[in-house]
Amino acid sequence: MNHANNKLKILGLAYILCVSFTVTAQDFTYGAKAGLNIAELKFDDNSTMKSLIGVHAGLFGNYAINEKFAIQPELFFSTGGSKYSYNYIVAMAADVEMRNTATTASYEASGKIKTSYITLPVMLQYKIIDALYIEAGPQYNFLLSIKESFNDSPEEDIKEYYKTGTFGFGVGIGYDLTAFVPGLKVGVRYTGDLSDMNKEEVGAGNIKSQMFQVGVSYGFSK
Repeated sequence: MNHANNKLKILGLAYILCVSFTVTAQDFTYGAKAGLNIAELKFDDNSTMKSLIGVHAGLFGNYAINEKFAIQPELFFSTGGSKYSYNYIVAMAADVEMRNTATTASYEASGKIKTSYITLPVMLQYKIIDALYIEAGPQYNFLLSIKESFNDSPEEDIKEYYKTGTFGFGVGIGYDLTAFVPGLKVGVRYTGDLSDMNKEEVGAGNIKSQMFQVGVSYGFSK
């Protein structure tokens, strides 16, 4: 527990220093961003999971190091999770006319896991051409909630079985629409966990989250 707390303190300090540096820099812009998530949970045994649509919204700061490179710390709220379904077989006895011959019936079960996070990425961006850039960097995801529903049952809070947060990464590409609308950008990003979400063992193995994010951002000059 102390080791985890120390990691969080170091990460928080690094993030604060990064934000403080960008805010005091001259070539600095700040703004808001929002968009959609196409999220999915991955298990070690490659269990079949289906994507779940979520959202993200928050703030960013962007410091242009030079004409090609920029660093962008962000803070935003994000939702995700997964849907799943599987078939199971139930054995039953036939009626007397069938001479009590054993039979089976197949049923389908489905469920949904919903997550919400506060996410802190720090992206390094490289401008390929004037308007097109690529980005990559680490991020930390603070778990706010995780709930599961099975068939038509109410949602159940399962946060006690999961860690308070995960380390991950993000890679993406974006396009600057300043030529059309000053300050406006669009982008696509893939994010994935490097550490496991669960602190309790599960039958399907350890769990990691991944998602594609499609969004827009609007920046203001300092």
